[in-house]
Amino acid sequence: MGDSIIIENLTKYYNDFLALDDLSLRVPEGENIGLLGPNGAGKSTTLKIMCALIRASSGKVFIDGFDILEEPEKALSRIGAIIETPEFYSYLTPIDNLSYFGKLRGMSGNNLMKKIDEVIALVKLEKWSKVKIEKFSRGMKQRLALAQCLLHDPPILILDEPGLGLDPKGLVEFREIISDAGRSKTVFFASHQLNEVDLICDKVAIINNGKLLIYESIDVLKQKYQSLEIAYLKLTGGSVE
Repeated sequence: MGDSIIIENLTKYYNDFLALDDLSLRVPEGENIGLLGPNGAGKSTTLKIMCALIRASSGKVFIDGFDILEEPEKALSRIGAIIETPEFYSYLTPIDNLSYFGKLRGMSGNNLMKKIDEVIALVKLEKWSKVKIEKFSRGMKQRLALAQCLLHDPPILILDEPGLGLDPKGLVEFREIISDAGRSKTVFFASHQLNEVDLICDKVAIINNGKLLIYESIDVLKQKYQSLEIAYLKLTGGSVE
């Protein structure tokens, strides 16, 4: 087994502001990795570069061996992603939206409809599958976003705050979905919800001011700092009671 994601010397400037500072990281195939850091640490910037939404100032990203800049179509075909707040065509239903996204991915016919039924059931939106999305809450849109990123059964999930807007029951269900998907996929996600990261992930990468502070297994961090929360606060300069 190799590395699903390789990030090499990633640097990103927004004009004079240094958002990412020589970030390097390898995510082994089949692992669940949490990307942690305060607001403005560079998490979303990292994920956007990985999904070819923005370009790095320098450095490289490889997804399943494909350079995201040189072979974007091949790299992106390996990814299911939620980046920032998901948006859909509000005048369409979940089935309509997923059908559209599936066709963009080259899916069609009975296979597409079968997968749409599967992912809608997985995120528990069956009762809402024919309701226009304009009636959806933020948490329901988040569920649909998860369905969308699982639709083409990609080997890698890249998720930016995937639990945002979910109520406690929704968070538990999200955790179950990701844990289940994580048995056969590589999951790399940014979150502020340390408890969810603790329950889902094998390792965490903690960044601040665009720099990698530590990339370590959660068990090792707990042995050293007592808890993931204390490790996070001490490493990022937050206060610990």
